[in-house]
Amino acid sequence: MQIADVLVAGYGPTGATIAALLARRGWRVIVVEQAAAIYDKPRAITADQEALRVFQEIGIADEVAATSTPHPGTDFVGLEGQAIKHFYPAPPPEPLGWAPSFMFVQPELEATLRRAIDRMGNVQTLLQHQLLDVTQDEDGVEARVRRAVDGATVTLRARYLVAADGASSTVRKQLAPAIEDLAFDEWWIVVDAWIRGQVTLPPRCVQYCRPSRPGTYIVGPGTLRRWEIKILPHEKPQDFENHEVVWRVLGDFIDTTALEHCRTAIYRFHALVVQQWRHGRVFLMGDATHQMPPFMGQGMCAGVRDAFNLAWKLDAVMRDRAAPRLLDTYTEERKRHVRTVVGHAKEFGLIIGELDADTARERDRRLGAELAAGRAEYIRQRFIPGLETGLIDHDANGMPSRGAGELLVQPWVREGDGAWQRLDDVIGPRFLIVASSREVFDAVDAALRARWAALDGQWVALRAPDGAAVSMRNALLLEEREGLLSGWLNERNAVALVARPDRYVYGIARSSEDLRRLVRELGHALGSQPALVDARVVA
Repeated sequence: MQIADVLVAGYGPTGATIAALLARRGWRVIVVEQAAAIYDKPRAITADQEALRVFQEIGIADEVAATSTPHPGTDFVGLEGQAIKHFYPAPPPEPLGWAPSFMFVQPELEATLRRAIDRMGNVQTLLQHQLLDVTQDEDGVEARVRRAVDGATVTLRARYLVAADGASSTVRKQLAPAIEDLAFDEWWIVVDAWIRGQVTLPPRCVQYCRPSRPGTYIVGPGTLRRWEIKILPHEKPQDFENHEVVWRVLGDFIDTTALEHCRTAIYRFHALVVQQWRHGRVFLMGDATHQMPPFMGQGMCAGVRDAFNLAWKLDAVMRDRAAPRLLDTYTEERKRHVRTVVGHAKEFGLIIGELDADTARERDRRLGAELAAGRAEYIRQRFIPGLETGLIDHDANGMPSRGAGELLVQPWVREGDGAWQRLDDVIGPRFLIVASSREVFDAVDAALRARWAALDGQWVALRAPDGAAVSMRNALLLEEREGLLSGWLNERNAVALVARPDRYVYGIARSSEDLRRLVRELGHALGSQPALVDARVVA
């Protein structure tokens, strides 16, 4: 029987991300994957700054960014070819330290992830192994796995199991959780091709909101281009298994003689969210827990967020820095967040895929008027919510307090005369207090220091504009290049903030007493205590 700290089912982007995050924290991981190799065709093609920030922690963000291109934005066009809506990345500055949205080639990204994992040395990858079933007890999880090479059945044991095994998840089927259907169910063709000839194409992505044949044009990196084309009610998905039929339909959007075919896939776009993501020591994530239409480019991003949310919590619990009840917040936080994103993706899908001409004309009139009047929201990032529930500070009415649940900005900083670095590279994956006031540090007492040390938290003091130092033992004194973080605090009338290891803000403090309260309540919520031993499995 092979033993690990965490067993991960599925080695797509979500499974690879949580395996890497846990391995970076020193845990022993076994990954089980039925396929023999990375699927060699593009699937996901769009991701955002949050995903790059997670990849930054893994150590591959620069490599991913080097092979990607910034998202050019998307125009929605109506029946007459007129603009009815825009959907653009946020303009500079880049608050998280990376381009707001980017285009990539999924096989390349997965290969980068796997190379990073191979370098870590504490992840065992079992390719061509089919997970059969899972059982659990008070101390851990056992999984029966069939090895393709000889048909032998192997039993694996770990403290926890993470099921990132896709939309047809074996683990989810065994657990049979309730699933919320958000009532979106459509068949679409996805065609990827490389531009090989002279052809005129839009500089941005386009949503063709035309009832005769709704479709999407996506500008991929390099010469890669994608078209997503709705299958009409009188058509059958199997009709498009014929390449000539696909090429004829694609001809409504582009001169196909300029293309080299890469792949065609037929997808059933769903809007679904699983109700319960934690089942004892088993956790569902990625497509095993949520499926969304692709119209916001958030499918892979949602899985990466799942992985980041759960990884630091498993780490805290396994190190005895938090009680196991912390793991309940995984469902609480991620389900509400992803349901909002799935809802937005569905709304966009309904706009794009309208098949009734009269309804489409009314849609064009309404959206066009909103666009002309400047009332239409067009920044992609504003459709992605922060946290509203779970481990964040709440006010007396049970609502998130100001700043709580927002993603912490990531400025370029330096210590002394050192090199400029992104904040996360300086801090690492830890709880964080950032203060901009000398008075905050002057008021820090022994009890607050002890509580923060129990969480392995980091103190950061922002250098004042006049260069005056703020001294405190074990605090980093950092200078910002553009004042992004101090500006964030000033906008919220705060002198300090408390942030989680996944870079969500737990809460803000307007006084030293506020800060003591936040740390006290955070420690109580975690059920934290100093870690007396290293709880990792010894090989």
